[in-house]
Amino acid sequence: PLNVSVNCTEASHRCSIWWQPPRTSHVKRSSCFKYEIVIENKADAEKNTKTTSKTVTIIENNSYLYESFSSEKRYSVKIRATDAGFCLVSPNWGEWSTPVEFGTQQLTSTSPYMLFLIPGLSAGLALFLCMTVRAYLKKTSATVPQPRDPFHDSSPIDFQTEYMNLLKKQETEEIIDIEEVMECK
Repeated sequence: PLNVSVNCTEASHRCSIWWQPPRTSHVKRSSCFKYEIVIENKADAEKNTKTTSKTVTIIENNSYLYESFSSEKRYSVKIRATDAGFCLVSPNWGEWSTPVEFGTQQLTSTSPYMLFLIPGLSAGLALFLCMTVRAYLKKTSATVPQPRDPFHDSSPIDFQTEYMNLLKKQETEEIIDIEEVMECK
């Protein structure tokens, strides 16, 4: 069976289940098939319910009205088909349809995980962005030197040594000048 659909109403405690007949190359009538439908009441981890209950029914049309629906439980439905006895279809049961889950228990069992998952992901993303921006600013901003205090900081130049070097230089220049003058005479 194809396209299994479920529509439930809480007020009437009923679910309408319908589907399309299997595709075959030679059968065009939906009355050629009979169906086995299995509805499972799924186990509930929050209430420590470990057992499941099954409803198995064989029907000859492509819809079913499930009348034991409780909105607080989670259900699963799957369907398979075989020949109804007069259409030259295999008498063996076919493959099960993809299970379709319904009921609100499915939503409440995943919500506690979402309460931790969404804030956790948000905090991780915010931390990642902060670290990235910090690294970018550290890399792109130039270091600004601190201003020097001319009255209290020692000068990087030793004025006494510089003065002595200047005097030696002047003496050397005077000696060279005197020698030049002497040579010229």
